[in-house]
Amino acid sequence: MKENDFTSELLSEIFENLQIPELFKCILVNKKWSANAIRILWKNPIEFINLNLINSKLSKDKSYLNIISTMIKCLPFEIKIKIRTYGINFDELKEESQPMFDYCSLIKKISFDMILNAINILFNSLVEKSIIKDQKCHYIVFQEICNHLVDKCIVSNNRDKKINPKFILNAYNPKQIGSCNKRGSNFPLPSQLPQMKESLSKLEKFNLNTCIQPRFIQELDNICKNILSIGIYCGCCDEHYLAEFIKNQMNLREIYVMSMNNFHLIKISEAIKIKLEQLTSLTISTGQISLNIFNNKRCDQLIDLSIYNFCDQLANIDDWNNFFRYNSFTFKNLKNLEIQCNIKNFKYMGIFLNELSSLQKLELAWSEDEEDNQDLIDELFRNIAKYCSNLIQLELSTPKFTQSLEIILQLCKKLEYLNLLNTNKSNDLNEKILLLGNYFPISLKKFGVQFYLNISKEKLEEFLNNCFMNGIRNLSLGFYIEEFSNDYEIIMMKYVKLGTLNNEFFKSWLEFMPFIHSDWILD
Repeated sequence: MKENDFTSELLSEIFENLQIPELFKCILVNKKWSANAIRILWKNPIEFINLNLINSKLSKDKSYLNIISTMIKCLPFEIKIKIRTYGINFDELKEESQPMFDYCSLIKKISFDMILNAINILFNSLVEKSIIKDQKCHYIVFQEICNHLVDKCIVSNNRDKKINPKFILNAYNPKQIGSCNKRGSNFPLPSQLPQMKESLSKLEKFNLNTCIQPRFIQELDNICKNILSIGIYCGCCDEHYLAEFIKNQMNLREIYVMSMNNFHLIKISEAIKIKLEQLTSLTISTGQISLNIFNNKRCDQLIDLSIYNFCDQLANIDDWNNFFRYNSFTFKNLKNLEIQCNIKNFKYMGIFLNELSSLQKLELAWSEDEEDNQDLIDELFRNIAKYCSNLIQLELSTPKFTQSLEIILQLCKKLEYLNLLNTNKSNDLNEKILLLGNYFPISLKKFGVQFYLNISKEKLEEFLNNCFMNGIRNLSLGFYIEEFSNDYEIIMMKYVKLGTLNNEFFKSWLEFMPFIHSDWILD
């Protein structure tokens, strides 16, 4: 099939699965390929820049300049005239500056803070070139671009279980970046952007990356009532306005609260409890957010639940025991569960798992020395095997004794993904890994270990042979081997050809191994 034989629909489907460097190559093939590649690249162009492409020859600032300049060129002529009435005049605002495509109509996701970053870079460049005197009018251009993009962006009805917010804002207080998350932008107060009040009212996702002045939250609360997703990555002492902001979002579906501070967020906890029955996704850190928020609640909409325990003093073992014992009927449709806490807190998890018939993904990570808690680990694994037979994905802290895993692997017949997490504690995986191949369910497609393995060539071959004899096919191995050499590669190539290992994944895996391997071409 030649390049011109592909339909636009087929090209779009193929291009959706390509990496960004490959998409740039497709632009050079012909006009049809170019149009389809550009359509994908421009769904969220500034986010692509932030991926810091290794193959990009342009600096990040230069890439920002190119994107924002193209956006300005796409503005309707009447908007360009309006901007020029403020004394702002540069090449992109000229009537003849029109791009080949209407790139703005292709954009499906807008991060207001990223647009502002790009505008700041543009105006800094214009000041350096003496094209304009200062940056005092950059908010005007910013508002006009955002308004135009919002008008162009297709707004979905967001009735799907899995939401995909299109209008996003990340905000942080620059005075606190020394101790808080640096992501986001020094975004102005909404009152400083009077011309884009309507655009801000369409905001669907808001990430608060540090503690920020209450006035900002108050002003945003007066404008935004339809936010779908809220992320709070701070430990706000003054939580009153944030709590009210959460309560006032009518269609809220996702909440993410991650705080490392050692005090309770009482008002935010109360606000989350009010919204629980409409949420599809919730991530909390205990006991900043109390586990008691689930008491007497029916979370039938909740699909994803993640709980991280960073402070045992705020969420003691009694809180965890009550959570597992008395909330087993709370999560009727829960599919994905992630919990990180002290191993002792899992004592009553069997009662909890017994009612999670819809659970497909389970990730459990625990702390504390396992020497005195092996009985708890064995009981936990038996409960997983007994109550989670429908699991597709399982991620666990690597147990001290690999044999503990056998009961899970024998009873979870639908398991496709198994990942063992690094606990920085001793385990017998290096000695016993060859036995795991005997117990892998035939459905398993990915097996990962988050630390280097120290296994001999003989043990690797025996492990792979056990997988082969057990009927495992097309398996992706996500672990690295110390002292890896060409001899190991030859062994693994053998099982690629036998069909036990996934060929494409194996070739990608080799690229990350710390040695120069020969190029193998498989038939």
